[in-house]
Amino acid sequence: SVGDLILHVFSQAIPCNVTGVWRNELGSVLDIEAVGSELRGCYQSAVETAPGVTGPEHQAKLLGVTSNRGLQTSVAFSVLWEAGSCSSWVGQCFQLPDGMRVLKTLWMMRSVASCSADNWKSTRMGEDTFVFIS
Repeated sequence: SVGDLILHVFSQAIPCNVTGVWRNELGSVLDIEAVGSELRGCYQSAVETAPGVTGPEHQAKLLGVTSNRGLQTSVAFSVLWEAGSCSSWVGQCFQLPDGMRVLKTLWMMRSVASCSADNWKSTRMGEDTFVFIS
């Protein structure tokens, strides 16, 4: 029956493991380890809004959380950049039928505003798709 087939497919499925090294469409690299529900690692940015804001190595420590319930793991993680701005991502890991893993995320970056009048231009949002590389 169709119900038995669906049950068989789900019993054979592998949860999407977020531990490892990932690269997004801009070339930024995410190196994370999931320990229980905690994420730790580093993020190396391939882009900057201004020279030097991500630091000399374009790298920052990463902290976050993960839900390892179900097959498609949800994540939330943040980094604090050298110049004081911070970025956060929220998304979900997908194990594709061909075995490939992708991490689909939305991000928000908050730059430091020099005064409250500049608040309007200090937040950017976008999306990243990370592909598992190792």
